[in-house]
Amino acid sequence: MSADQQPVEHMIETTSELLDEGCIHVDDVVDDLGRSSMSATLLFPAMIVVSPLSGVPGLSTVCGLLIFLVAGQMVLGRDELWLPQWLRRRSLASDRARRVLGPLRRMARFLDRHTDARLTVLTRRPFVTVPRAICALCGAMMPFLELVPFTSSALGAVVAGLSVAMLTRDGVVMLVALCLVCVLAVGLPIFVTGVVA
Repeated sequence: MSADQQPVEHMIETTSELLDEGCIHVDDVVDDLGRSSMSATLLFPAMIVVSPLSGVPGLSTVCGLLIFLVAGQMVLGRDELWLPQWLRRRSLASDRARRVLGPLRRMARFLDRHTDARLTVLTRRPFVTVPRAICALCGAMMPFLELVPFTSSALGAVVAGLSVAMLTRDGVVMLVALCLVCVLAVGLPIFVTGVVA
């Protein structure tokens, strides 16, 4: 399987190879995915937040912080990713991860089939700075919204869409994801206010 032709599924397969132990560590995922692409490193926690694993207490917070730090460094144009040791040491039981990797793998195949290098100017600087900043903002919001149902998953869907666009250099997917951002910018504050009230 070519990482260039199937970048999203390649990210899932790379992660799957780390599940031989009893748990999967953030450190191992970042080291493996970071060698190929920071966009892949950004996509991994976003897909976790969209999956049923988002119901694990505290996981949305960890993923949100990871998204914030990765996207923030992408905005700054860093080539090498830095993460604090306490975040690198975080882990997830392999059996839990395996249960969601099947559906995620099917989703990855769908994305790889329906994405291509289109409108690539939107996935390069200076335009790509905007979606990177949006991803960082979404990640920063996740820890504060973890207790509000569905909000972390909605933000994760935005980050996943933007990450896929950057990973596959697909400007059409970028535009669709940015439309979703506009919808959430209007609907999310109303939804959160209603839940809190």
